[in-house]
Amino acid sequence: MYLEIHGARGSMPVGTGEFARHGGDTTCYSLHHDDGTLIAVIDAGTGLRLLYSRLTEVGETIPFLITHYHWDHIQGFSMCAPMWQGEVSIHVMGPGDPKSSIGDAISPPWFPVPIVDVDVTFDQPAQSFRLGDVNVTTFPLVHPQGGLGYRFDREDQSIVIATDHEAGSHGDSVLTEMSEGADILVHDAQYLPSEIESKRGWGHSTWEQATKIAAEAGVDHLIFASHDPSRTDDELDDMVAQASERFPFTSAATPRERFYPRD
Repeated sequence: MYLEIHGARGSMPVGTGEFARHGGDTTCYSLHHDDGTLIAVIDAGTGLRLLYSRLTEVGETIPFLITHYHWDHIQGFSMCAPMWQGEVSIHVMGPGDPKSSIGDAISPPWFPVPIVDVDVTFDQPAQSFRLGDVNVTTFPLVHPQGGLGYRFDREDQSIVIATDHEAGSHGDSVLTEMSEGADILVHDAQYLPSEIESKRGWGHSTWEQATKIAAEAGVDHLIFASHDPSRTDDELDDMVAQASERFPFTSAATPRERFYPRD
C-alpha cells in the first residue's frame, strides 16, 4: 500500500516558478495497492487534475473521501472531465451532508452545471468501514466548519491523513491516538511558530506542533501538508530541515511523489 501526492497547497493554488518543486495545486491524495490499483482518492482539490486521465483505468465506482468542503478541497471536481462525460462513477463520502455541501458549491451560478446531475453518489462515512482489504477509520479534526481525518490499515501497514487541523486544541488527543504507531502521518503544517499567534482559530498547525504529535504518536514518517500559498519551495525545504532536527524522518508533500510504509 502506498500514498501518492497530487496537490498539497492550502487555501488557493499558486503557479509561479518559486512553487514548482513542491507544487501549486491544492489538496489531493490517492491511496494504492503495491501493484498500483487505486483504493481511494482523498480530497479533490486542483491536484485532482493529475489523476483525471487515470480515473478511467479503474473501471468501477471510485471512492472519494473528503476531509471537509472548503473550496481548496473540492475544486478539482469542477473540471473532472471523466466524471462530467460519464466515463466514471464516483462515490463521495464526507462529513455532514456531502451532497448538499458539494452540490451547492458546484452548481449555477457558481458553476455552469450541477454536479448532482452526473453519476455521483454521496454518503456520510461510518466511523469505521472497509474498502476491499483496507480498513478505514474516521475521526474529527479541529477546523472551521469541522473536518475528518482518515486512518487506513491494511495488514501491518497504516497511513493517517490529517489535513486540515489546528494543533494545540482539544482535538490533539484524538489525533494522537488515531495516529499511534502509523507508518505515515500526513499532517497540516501551514504555519511557522512565529506566525501562529496571529492565526489562532484559522484551523491550521505549525511544523513544530506537527512534529510534537508525530513523536507522541510514535509514527515512522511525518509528511507536511496544507502548504501556505505564500510558502516558497526554498522556505518549505528550510522548514523540513528544522523539523528534521526534532523528528528525523520528515518530508514535505510533493506532487507525483509516492510514500510507502517503511519495512
